[in-house]
Amino acid sequence: MDKRQENLENMDAEELREYIYELNESESGKLGLSWDREREPEKIVEQCGEMVPVLEEVPERDIVRDPAFQNDLLIQGDNFHSLSVLTYTHSEKIDLIYIDPPYNTGNDNFVYNDHFVDADDGFRHSKWLNFMEKRLRLARDLLKEDGCILISINENELFVLKLLCDRIFKEKNYLTTFSVKVRHEDRILKGDKDFHEVTEFLLFYRKSDKFRVSKRREDNSSIEKYVYRVQELTDAPEEERMGSKTVYKFRPDQYKIIKGKPSADALSVTNIRGSLKEGNSSGRFFMAYLNERFESEAGFLYKVMDMGADGLGYRYFTIPEQGKNRKNGDYYQGLPVNRSAVKEFPYPNFLDFEVDFNNVAREGGVEFRNGKKPVEFLKFLFTMGGLEDKTEAVVLDFFAGSGSTGQALLEFNREHGGNRKFILCTNNEISKQTEKNFRKEKSLSKKQFDGMKEKKDPAWLAYVEENGICSSVTWPRMQNVLQGYDGYEPLEGNLLYYRTNFVGLSGSRDQLYYDLTEKCIPMLCVKEGTHVLKEATEEFRIYTDGEEKGYTCVYFDVFGMDYDLFVERLEQLQGPKALYIFALGDQVDERELMDVEDYRIEPIPYRILELYKKVVRLSKE
Repeated sequence: MDKRQENLENMDAEELREYIYELNESESGKLGLSWDREREPEKIVEQCGEMVPVLEEVPERDIVRDPAFQNDLLIQGDNFHSLSVLTYTHSEKIDLIYIDPPYNTGNDNFVYNDHFVDADDGFRHSKWLNFMEKRLRLARDLLKEDGCILISINENELFVLKLLCDRIFKEKNYLTTFSVKVRHEDRILKGDKDFHEVTEFLLFYRKSDKFRVSKRREDNSSIEKYVYRVQELTDAPEEERMGSKTVYKFRPDQYKIIKGKPSADALSVTNIRGSLKEGNSSGRFFMAYLNERFESEAGFLYKVMDMGADGLGYRYFTIPEQGKNRKNGDYYQGLPVNRSAVKEFPYPNFLDFEVDFNNVAREGGVEFRNGKKPVEFLKFLFTMGGLEDKTEAVVLDFFAGSGSTGQALLEFNREHGGNRKFILCTNNEISKQTEKNFRKEKSLSKKQFDGMKEKKDPAWLAYVEENGICSSVTWPRMQNVLQGYDGYEPLEGNLLYYRTNFVGLSGSRDQLYYDLTEKCIPMLCVKEGTHVLKEATEEFRIYTDGEEKGYTCVYFDVFGMDYDLFVERLEQLQGPKALYIFALGDQVDERELMDVEDYRIEPIPYRILELYKKVVRLSKE
């Protein structure tokens, strides 16, 4: 017996999920992905076991242009911490996730436990899988049931990422892998390589079968191709049965096909080739009964009764005349009776964005040398992910180094209308070159520098804050696109800036109370979409959105004061109210709220509730 089976009750949710997956995998012949797990546990993940990640406001970096615009979010901090917070604020609220994670080539900025993972690291693939798995599991919980995720990757980790996503999102929810042309075949980057990389890849998964695949759309209202009329020159064509159909045969001298101006009463012609031979009822009929007559009845016209959706009651088929050097027949049809204005076609799984990738450096007005994705490419992904049909949606990018996803969604809103919002999660990770610049500036050896980095020396942290990706690229880019730059028209939107922070269960009463009231509230406000402080006392806070259409109301029953005043204020507020009431009892006595309209009482995260209980206990000692 597996020893884990004896210890099921002590497993956390992730361990239990993985154990069940391994059991299923063993029953199917152990087909799947295996790697060296947790040889070196990721410190930032362990940190979440010791403290609770929360959000800290950075109001000096907010960009609020108009209260009527939507509020988008930029969260600075390790994306595992950001995702951990979002599992509380946005669980099953995300419509589309796009990420462009590190490709693990050994040359990019893939950091594991505060160190760059080099190409010669024997465990770099395992570290990358550990790194990605934890984040993708959290991401899956954020998606709506009809949501989807798209992941850019190159061939280095494509195949193991596919297996990992099959495990997390389930193989049945895999949609396709796109090959994306990103450079010209003659634009060689490194001449010493054996092969020139022209394409990258894009994995596409849905959360469940509730997701509807979006297709290419083409105007189907035009009558331009309906230009043909069939003139029957005899009243006594030969009659024949073909399967269940009655068919009238016209020899070449017994009919004429006349081409004229487009008309709703005319016919269009379709050549029966390729997939059409089996793709619809007309193609299948032709292949079953007429294809074999190519030589014996060349040039014949067939009027097949009881066929078609154009209301005529028949459909015409023709075999080309001899000498026309054609191998396929045709059929003629009228305008379908219930024709939709738009016709849909599947997207090909090859995408050519070479020109956009070649010009991407000019976008956003900030320098970002590697990995920047073009705005047009991202807007295309939004269309493919179904956002044209969702005027209210939330898009998440938790590897948002260059900020392209934010700009792309704002442009998408401008072009298609709607109020779609984005959440960008980015850390202040810096490049190897920036580390070298810091060492040179401070005259540090690598050993001295590693010591400063390990101890999180204030001088190093300040340098990261000034030169990291979020500070030098993501936020300035969003400033540019929201406020305009170099002739670029400002886009409609507001940006609220947060960074991840932590609360713990140790410290003095005053420190714990500060953590509870100052560090936890921003997370509640993000969940509710409120950020403007309306009123505050020692024991309650009321926040609203920019237009006072909704409220977040938080009460801390620590000193036993202000509750009557809190209820009085609730009675005065017009609009929906989310109540977060920190009290020792399991349930709030709603009789005291009987005169409050349009409210709901929201649950408080368990670990934050534990912090509140400790504050109360210390207050009574």
